[in-house]
Amino acid sequence: MSNKAKNILLGLAIIMLAGLLWSRAILSISMGLFLIYAVYNAYHQKLKLLSNPLFIWCLCPFALILMGIYQDGFNPSNLQILLGILVYPIAGITAIAGEKYSFTKTISQPWIHAALIALLYPLGWFVLHASEAFELYGQGRTLPVFMDTDHVRFSIFLCSALLFTLLPVSNARYKKTSFAILLGAIIFLSVRTGWVIAAIIVTGYGIHYLKRKPLLDRHRNRNILIAIIALVTIFAITPTIQQKIRYTIYDWNNYNTKGYDSTYSDGVRRAINAVALKAISEDHASAIGWSAIPSTLQQKFTQVLNGQKTQYGWPFNQWLFWWMGSGWWGMILYSLWLFYPAWYGYKHNNPFLIIWTLAIAFSCLVETTLNYQYGVLLHVWPIMICWQTFKQLPK
Repeated sequence: MSNKAKNILLGLAIIMLAGLLWSRAILSISMGLFLIYAVYNAYHQKLKLLSNPLFIWCLCPFALILMGIYQDGFNPSNLQILLGILVYPIAGITAIAGEKYSFTKTISQPWIHAALIALLYPLGWFVLHASEAFELYGQGRTLPVFMDTDHVRFSIFLCSALLFTLLPVSNARYKKTSFAILLGAIIFLSVRTGWVIAAIIVTGYGIHYLKRKPLLDRHRNRNILIAIIALVTIFAITPTIQQKIRYTIYDWNNYNTKGYDSTYSDGVRRAINAVALKAISEDHASAIGWSAIPSTLQQKFTQVLNGQKTQYGWPFNQWLFWWMGSGWWGMILYSLWLFYPAWYGYKHNNPFLIIWTLAIAFSCLVETTLNYQYGVLLHVWPIMICWQTFKQLPK
């Protein structure tokens, strides 16, 4: 039964990853299948879920999300947000029930393989369309990718796989090679969110590694110095990186001198977030409910920017979104919930929980990451994998 349950868990992970890359419908179906699997195994193992901090953390989003639903009730917009939150308890029950089936290894290994396979599309496209690719980077864009060409979430996906190559999973093959390929691809694709998250991963794991094995020998010092020089060289000579850096500087200078321009990405983010903060401070647009945010933000945007309109329905900052929807108290509670895994990781000497919590928190500064189906999934499943990393299997 143990091998059968483990194989089913592996099969569901593959379905989920296939849905993540190619089909939202398959992704949603995989969550339903995970729920059936998790509930069945939890019942037969007689698990006490309500005494498990992991499961309690996964339930908390339901209480938090209600702080922005009561204003307008369960309308279609609020129900869609609530539906996305369902992934948290599904992943939580699966992680707890799958602990005896090597949950961390069973999910993390196909995750790494899926990331490596997914890289073939953008890298292959670059080889076949090099001149067009450079033109795209010059316009602040990047290569086409899977996940509905959601470059930010795709870079987060690659970074999660990068983190998984560092997990202390036994019998995991090609970890160093996979780490090098993924890190190189993240740098080359030049999605800045991916750059920062990769830096958080490398720095966080480096601190953990040095605490366990202090630098004492010259050989190790030399290797680290070579790695640093190699990274600096890559950033200095890679064309896609240079194009993205030049565009970023141009975008920010353009916004600072000419103001808002809808054709530039960074300027749009700055303008939307500034308008959201004005709506909160000037119009007291706080605790207005999730469904009221789009119309409030768009109306304020038109007022502030002299009649210009925007199609965006929420700020590019998760805290501003929670502030507008649930008030400052909701934002504080949301922050406590978001950073709890990092505190838990610190208390239980689990650096991977700390690293991924900080990574997602950073992405929430420049995106409403957890408003998207991909974002929620890329938050909770890596958290579950990291949370269960050091769990001992029953003998």
